[in-house]
Amino acid sequence: MTSRGLASTISTGVDISCNQDRIPAMKISRQQFAGLGGCVLILVLWQGFLHAQKPPEERILVVQGASVVDVVTGAVRADQTVVVEGNRITSVGSRKTTKVLGGAVEVDGRGLFLIPGLWDMHVHLEFGDWFPGAREITLPMFIANGVTGVRDMGSELETVQGWRKEILAGKLTGPRIFTSGPMLDGPKPRFPSSVAIGTAEDGRRAVNDLKRRGADFIKLQSLIPREGVLAIAEESKKQQIAFEGHVPDAMRASEMSEAGMKSFEHLIGIFEGSSPLEDEFLKGGKTEGKFLSTFDAGRATKLAALLAKNQTWQCPTMVWERGGNLIDVTDFAKDSRAKYVPAAWKEKTWKRFRDEIVEGYNTDDLATRKRFIEKELEVVQMLHRAGVPFLAGTDTPPGVYIFPGFSLHEELQRFVDAGFTPLAALQTATLNAARFFGMERQSGTIEEGKFADAVLLTANPLVDIKNTEKIAGVIANGRYYSRAELDKMLAGVEAAASQVH
Repeated sequence: MTSRGLASTISTGVDISCNQDRIPAMKISRQQFAGLGGCVLILVLWQGFLHAQKPPEERILVVQGASVVDVVTGAVRADQTVVVEGNRITSVGSRKTTKVLGGAVEVDGRGLFLIPGLWDMHVHLEFGDWFPGAREITLPMFIANGVTGVRDMGSELETVQGWRKEILAGKLTGPRIFTSGPMLDGPKPRFPSSVAIGTAEDGRRAVNDLKRRGADFIKLQSLIPREGVLAIAEESKKQQIAFEGHVPDAMRASEMSEAGMKSFEHLIGIFEGSSPLEDEFLKGGKTEGKFLSTFDAGRATKLAALLAKNQTWQCPTMVWERGGNLIDVTDFAKDSRAKYVPAAWKEKTWKRFRDEIVEGYNTDDLATRKRFIEKELEVVQMLHRAGVPFLAGTDTPPGVYIFPGFSLHEELQRFVDAGFTPLAALQTATLNAARFFGMERQSGTIEEGKFADAVLLTANPLVDIKNTEKIAGVIANGRYYSRAELDKMLAGVEAAASQVH
């Protein structure tokens, strides 16, 4: 039993162009949004977005002599000078020829590697009261680990919107945030930050309400009845807002892809759609053992081709898939990162999740679960080769002992274990996130005009993806944090965690 089973019980945007910059919060297809009126709306909203992104003061930061990693081509440009003014990169060029104005704050980048800021594309920031202290704990942990952007897949909407406003104003340390607000689930949701959907009308009403309140996209959970899912998909298209998340238990992966679902999480629907028992699985009875014994390579290949055709993004959360399957044989007491999270997380919420998995959902023996973990890596590699796009996400913190920031680096390593090159793995947390949100002109690479979100590393991540953990400094929204400041930040997190009960 993994997050796939747990998700059923516990637990974007495409490019919009009219010769203007893209709007990251608008997540619809070109076919769904066309015409002069749409372009005028884009221009108006984009100007407002740029104003909101402007930092409180224009400061000049210069990184001298770093090797800039091009996450598009894999090239590494040595001895570069990167100039940041406010929250934008204003110049990238050779240190020998780039002129720097006096009064700038200079960072010695010699011997270091500069990559774009990382994105964790599956997190939960304010999950009801199940993970208290998120403002003081979760947000700075992301920055301390070079995660400068997150996709929040289920939280208290107004709280997270308030944090986002403070972060962009420079009043709070934290990543850029895109959020769904509360998740849509079945008639009896088992999680906080959820909206109950029992009918088609419930689904339409929820989409309209979340769009009105400023949600960036719609998050689906597993237990929504079929008629509710279809209504959500229809209303989301009508309201020009993306719907993402779990392939609901009542639906096939192929149906959701054809309906326009933007992303699938946790590989839900993939093994079901690769089995001749797919119709039976719609009624329940899913186990890793059944997925393995009935896996049909031909069906899997056909499904992969459909997902590639529709560019249905996959966020497999492999570090939690592994963690959930091995939860009963893992010694969490040895994890040194546990000092950064409150006792309430470990002794209440994580304990609840662990007990439910061990007692009710890990029905297969350990050997079967280990084989399934390896099979997931094979399937991810197969989908990748077929042209299906991928995102790096962790499901922190609902994933037991999945830590904000830290675990994203493990997820990148799992992509390499699945056969990705280090460059392709790095793209899942940088370039691909920008493409997903339609923000290629604003994010995803180290280039002039883009947001100043970056990570300085002491070693090249294209040689070994584990080098993303070797952080010398972080630039978040134009603010530079040295290694010493990051260590101080983590010490503050540890202190805050000790005060939450």
